[in-house]
Amino acid sequence: MATTPDTSATSGGSLERVRTAYARHLRGRPVEASLLATVVYLSTLVVVRIFTTATHTGGGDDIVIGATHVHHVVFGILALLLAGMLSLDEVFRLPRAALFGLGAALVLDEFALVVFLKDVYWLPQGSLSVFALVVGLVALIVNLWRSSDFIAEIRGIRAGR
Repeated sequence: MATTPDTSATSGGSLERVRTAYARHLRGRPVEASLLATVVYLSTLVVVRIFTTATHTGGGDDIVIGATHVHHVVFGILALLLAGMLSLDEVFRLPRAALFGLGAALVLDEFALVVFLKDVYWLPQGSLSVFALVVGLVALIVNLWRSSDFIAEIRGIRAGR
């Protein structure tokens, strides 16, 4: 028997079910901030790798303040410091998680620069940054496991169950 494709994933009812699942499994729980940090980490990683590749291949400009090239690790350190400062008073939980994810991705992407104290991003020593990113990614992916009930419910919604 032929089945018709399920279009409920694009309907308003499906969005409401996602919101309900979010409220049931994530909202206000520690895993909510962890999942946000993971999503921001992954998103930042994609954006920064595209940007650095574009600048390296001549498709864009590096960040320069005055006559100084400013590496993105600087912005990552600032984001981590701000996230840490906000955590001292336990305020702005979700923005703090987003700052942490952003800062972690920016710092780990240039981890080799911190270790070697010179720009080795495109040199063989730069692979240390890739290793650091993978370690950070594995640590954050644990959060996906922690939110597996939410993800399973979302997958069920998208499959039309």
